[in-house]
Amino acid sequence: MRISTLALASAFAALAGSALPALAQDVVGVASCDSFLKTYSACITEKIPANQRSSVTTAIEQTQANWKAAAATPEGKAKLDTTCKETAEKLKKEVAALNCAW
Repeated sequence: MRISTLALASAFAALAGSALPALAQDVVGVASCDSFLKTYSACITEKIPANQRSSVTTAIEQTQANWKAAAATPEGKAKLDTTCKETAEKLKKEVAALNCAW
């Protein structure tokens, strides 16, 4: 089964919602978010050809920035654990055909 990178980028953007730069070097500060971003980023980096990776990577970076901004407040940080876990489960299904390690 072939997964289009546009579909992945769209799925990620839709699931990430209002959540806010470079993944490995920057953390959100919520363990479930940081774990998801690290795992998802590795999946994309390893499984999608480099020439097709840009749109998905951009969506991941935007989400990380949004989540980091949300984590700057106690209320936002409290909600992020659930948001990140739900996003991880939904996107895990979206990339199942890529056989990524979770």
